[in-house]
Amino acid sequence: MKQWTAWALALLLLMTAAPGGLCSMAAERQAADAYFEKLFLRADVVGGAVLISQEGKRVYESYYGVEDRKTRQAVEETTVYKVASVTKMISAIGVMQLVDAALIDLDAGLTTQDGVSIRNPRFPDASVTLRQAMSHTSSLLGSAPYITPPVWDTLKPTDKKYFSDSAPGAHYEYSNLNGGILCSMIEKVSGQSFNAFMTEHIFSPLHINAAFAAHLLPDASRLATTYYPDKTVYRRGYQYVEIDAKEYDDTCDPDNHYRASVGSLYISLAGLEKLGQALAGDGTVDGVRLLSEYAVRLMRQDQASLPGSSVTGESRYGLCVSHFTGKDGVTWYGHQGRWEGLLTDLFFEPDTQTVVVFVLDGAKPGNNGQDIHPRAEDALEYAAHWVHDAENSYVVKEE
Repeated sequence: MKQWTAWALALLLLMTAAPGGLCSMAAERQAADAYFEKLFLRADVVGGAVLISQEGKRVYESYYGVEDRKTRQAVEETTVYKVASVTKMISAIGVMQLVDAALIDLDAGLTTQDGVSIRNPRFPDASVTLRQAMSHTSSLLGSAPYITPPVWDTLKPTDKKYFSDSAPGAHYEYSNLNGGILCSMIEKVSGQSFNAFMTEHIFSPLHINAAFAAHLLPDASRLATTYYPDKTVYRRGYQYVEIDAKEYDDTCDPDNHYRASVGSLYISLAGLEKLGQALAGDGTVDGVRLLSEYAVRLMRQDQASLPGSSVTGESRYGLCVSHFTGKDGVTWYGHQGRWEGLLTDLFFEPDTQTVVVFVLDGAKPGNNGQDIHPRAEDALEYAAHWVHDAENSYVVKEE
């Protein structure tokens, strides 16, 4: 925070010394709009958006392009995207609600509905825990299938499909199957279907247009088309609805439901922003408490540093919350999702309660040596220098 304040004061002095004094609020907004328009153009996308909020209030928004080239509907805050792996972090809110209710022990050995232990067969005496799964240290392989879960008690020590040679808790390896376990555990503990639980306890109280299957959205009319990087269509909104209506099983079946919490969340941009605000703050948003302050702090902590933790090795994740330090030294917490040409990001900075929602549709993969997309890194770097003062004016960084 001191770094941000010092930067803002230095800029303020420069602007005050310049002829004409401080830029007007409108001019500052224009500068921000110009920056993000160039960013979207540089990314060469069909549609995109950036939403920035601080302390629960939106301070900036910019929308670019369309939800669908055919309908020409412009991207807006009500646009719904399939947010890919950001799903894991949102699903973790549901898990942490059950932790808050003392219904889940993060360090207890995982079992199926039938009581079968989930264990790495090369380490039969070491339990696999939910804390390990949520920090991606469970020893499940990154290549492990997750659509059809394994028959856990049939795995042999020679298994090379699901588990690595590392002991549970000791080594970081990002695995979609770790995220899939969240769906299974929520259904097992709550007795509800995953979508029903998340809707009742998270989406409905906040009036968020979201679901884990497109046909279950309260309003699917604003569901965007997903484009490949070459701008051809991967899947239109109505096709998501038709496919999910045929394939999605909205029942409680913990031993078979691993897919939805991996990357299947459809949510409006405004809804994603609200959930980011809860995670950036004390667990409340719009007067609704989703999580205890303890739970939101725990989600971004280094799990290996906690007394009695079943995680012993280093990880890039707390509990389904990654951390990323930008070029300016600001550390962001959150998650990124990639699905064909769709990029989605939800990141937050808890000291200032700054939340950034960033979406590109039809984007090239990008490579900057980081896990984060280079255009998302640009957006976060800009937001890091965004100081929102008491009069709702902006201090912005020139490109």
